[in-house]
Amino acid sequence: MTFQTIVTKGPVEAGESFQVQYILEDTDEDNEFFAPDFKGFRFVSGPNIYSGSALGPGGPKKLKNIVFTLVANVPGKFIIPGASARVGNSLIKSRNVLLEVISKPEAHSRKQKTEIQETNEDKFLSPGEDPYTKIRRNLFMKVLVDKRICFVGEPVTATFKLYSRLDSKSDIVKNPGFYGFTVQDMINLDNKISGIETINGKKFDVHIVRKVQLYPLQAGIFHIDAMEVHNKIRFSKSAVSKKAEQEIAEGVFPDKNDDTEKNTTEFENDMTTEPFAVTVKPTPHANKPVDYNGAIGSFRIEALASKNELAKNEEGEFVIVVKGRGNFTQLSAPVIKWPAGIEGFDPTVRDYLDYSQSPMKGKREFRFRYVSTKPGNYVLPSVVFSFFNPDSNNYKTIATQTLNISISQGEKKTGVIATDIKKATKHSNQWKWWIAGIIALIILSILVFWVRKSKKSIKPEPVPVRISAVISVASILQPANIFWNADDKTFYSVLRNCIWTFFTQQFGLTGSKMNKTSLGEGMQKKNIDEKSQITILEILDQCETGVFTSAEGIADKKRLLEKTKDVLVKIRGQLH
Repeated sequence: MTFQTIVTKGPVEAGESFQVQYILEDTDEDNEFFAPDFKGFRFVSGPNIYSGSALGPGGPKKLKNIVFTLVANVPGKFIIPGASARVGNSLIKSRNVLLEVISKPEAHSRKQKTEIQETNEDKFLSPGEDPYTKIRRNLFMKVLVDKRICFVGEPVTATFKLYSRLDSKSDIVKNPGFYGFTVQDMINLDNKISGIETINGKKFDVHIVRKVQLYPLQAGIFHIDAMEVHNKIRFSKSAVSKKAEQEIAEGVFPDKNDDTEKNTTEFENDMTTEPFAVTVKPTPHANKPVDYNGAIGSFRIEALASKNELAKNEEGEFVIVVKGRGNFTQLSAPVIKWPAGIEGFDPTVRDYLDYSQSPMKGKREFRFRYVSTKPGNYVLPSVVFSFFNPDSNNYKTIATQTLNISISQGEKKTGVIATDIKKATKHSNQWKWWIAGIIALIILSILVFWVRKSKKSIKPEPVPVRISAVISVASILQPANIFWNADDKTFYSVLRNCIWTFFTQQFGLTGSKMNKTSLGEGMQKKNIDEKSQITILEILDQCETGVFTSAEGIADKKRLLEKTKDVLVKIRGQLH
């Protein structure tokens, strides 16, 4: 017969629970057990008694395991006393066991040293050891896909991870092509997302290189090719006590003639992720609504009107809001059946989406402007919206409420009397000439300033002048400050041009790219905060309303100028 005392292996952290086990082998059920006094420890639970059997040299043996759970309150070295048991007429005792209790900071420090030591075993290249075999075992990539079969419009999330236990520099030389999908990035290298994962008992530094949502555009089987990565790996020629570090970049890999640190040797290799295929199914044909237009997810819909009472020729706004989770970027504008007597225009689209979630969560607004020249009461129609929910595998059709609006007999004042049209036109042209002259004067002043400054330099160098890099936000908005007291259309036209001048300078938006959709995408790519994005797009909306409609007094112009300056300064601060 044997009687053992077994305590949790290794040092115990103060304040953390641990177990003490007393194991009796080849024992009878009527043997009496006597627990020791656990002085200096906080008692949690026990004795918990488990009976069983184990196969030994002489055949099966009966086992009795008595378990206590304790907590050590303070660091130090303690004796866990043995227990006693009466076997027949004899009293036997298990041995005492020494237990080390360490503080929480000490436990953390030891854990780090252990991890570094484990990692350093792979950083060290022994004489005669194959470096490429060691690299393949300790540096590799994986692509994790949440689904391989989906419906058209249902997102597939793909995460590209790099696993390393080595000192390495990795260059992303080729991103996969996502043909047949709309792609929305969730995480990229700039986010610097990393963690620790254990594989086959070894801890790896894990870096998320890229995480994307893929929204399939049509049915079929689509192949996603590999991400290709080139690596430089540095091994130490002797034991080291430094944690392995990884550097990951895209398109900026150091030159091959980089100096190698002393006592190290460097190797290069290439690796790729596994290519994968996604099978995209069409949404079911059975019970498909006639108006279904590709929306997939879970949505709600509502309708809003900017005003319920309008004057003749006054422009109103009919807003359709789609909320929920799904393929927002693929949602098309609903068709509005305008009542006779109302003229509707193409909508503008405004998104408020959380791209970090899959499917995307948030809302999309379709803003329809309309106008009427005929007084009366009108009903803006109910808008029907159908979507397919992949979770329930069913279609659902929802609709907005109808909205009542009234067009009055009075006509909206435009601020220009009909008999004075020629005079107003002449006045407007004069303002335009003033605008052009002042902008030219500002640019000329800046050029003169830099020419004079360059002449005064002790060591003049032929540095090309980049006007866009030196014009301040205040200078860009100067024309709008000058014309804030002009008529509304002139002021809003000038302010709108100033804003686009800023973004031409900062984002390089020109020509057909000077639209709010391209601007929104550009701000997202440059990680401009969401509040600033919304603010500047709202200001552009106000400018367009002032330029293209006859609405009066839509904003306090001085306050709007200050608001514009503040948000542009904030955006520029996030870019530099």
